[in-house]
Amino acid sequence: MQISVEDRRTRYILFLLLGVSINVIDGMLTRSMAVNPRAHAVVAVGATFDVIVVVTLIYYWLLVRPGIQGRSSLFPIALMGLLHATYLYPNATSARLALAGLCEIGLIGFVVVQVRRKIRLPNSAVEGDPIGGIRAALAPVFVVPVAANLFAVELGVLYYALFSWRSKPHAPSEARAFSMHKRAAPQDLLFALAIVCIVEIPAMHLIIHIWSPVWAWLASALGVYGAIWLVGLARSIELRPVLVGPDYLELRYGLLFRLRVPRLMLLQVRSPALDDATSAVTVPRSSEPNLCIELRSPMYAEGLFGVRKRVSRVAVAVDESSAFEQALRDLMETDQ
Repeated sequence: MQISVEDRRTRYILFLLLGVSINVIDGMLTRSMAVNPRAHAVVAVGATFDVIVVVTLIYYWLLVRPGIQGRSSLFPIALMGLLHATYLYPNATSARLALAGLCEIGLIGFVVVQVRRKIRLPNSAVEGDPIGGIRAALAPVFVVPVAANLFAVELGVLYYALFSWRSKPHAPSEARAFSMHKRAAPQDLLFALAIVCIVEIPAMHLIIHIWSPVWAWLASALGVYGAIWLVGLARSIELRPVLVGPDYLELRYGLLFRLRVPRLMLLQVRSPALDDATSAVTVPRSSEPNLCIELRSPMYAEGLFGVRKRVSRVAVAVDESSAFEQALRDLMETDQ
């Protein structure tokens, strides 16, 4: 069953409207009965049925049955309804905290298992790419694809910053990888900024502590988290190289840029011209590109957090420009 993009968007919006409306109305009705314990108990039971069963059934009817989402996504939807149902009962604080902890642990465990399984599948779309594996694992969990993209980037940054130090550049077995981090300075700049953040945290903490100890610890935590983000972005630049596959080109610059181009969409590869400075997207930014790739028609590139940008020409600063240019020419001449 083919579902158009417009129909998908309509179904997502309709589910969100119905789901939010049911949760808000049931919550208001339950709170309005707080003065009458017996009536409150009856209304709370009915509201619990609505937020768990009815919302899950609506989700199944609108998104699972037509094949937009998988059946495994029903479980997190019902679990979120169960978590919200605990707010309908005034004495369920302990159960709510325990359930929230189980939800978080379950989500992390689910993502880890799915990512390990998906990135090890040979010749798959996410082979060797943790970000693709995380996004594919989260797709059935989050109703809104944008939320899956945001959470995937968040987990991806933590992975690259904390757990990737023994990893090799992520590339499928059938693709040839080309780096862009040796000629460009942004990676070194990100590492330098991360070091500056760590060095300045103690002094910043002591200064802010004079006015507020709480804000001092919050500022220190944000400083550490910011440094982790900078290191993660820098590591992703090295571990997510440009790929030339058997029938595609995938331009990647860490988590900051991604454009997958089918072979037939490649028009030409050439040396940069003067007008490329204004008409082409430069990857990485503020670098001196050594090649320019033109597309037959505009496509959408993906930036950080899944932000999309329309491009028709990309100027790149590749480390091995001659080998990369020859690989692209060989790709474009395939079966011609």
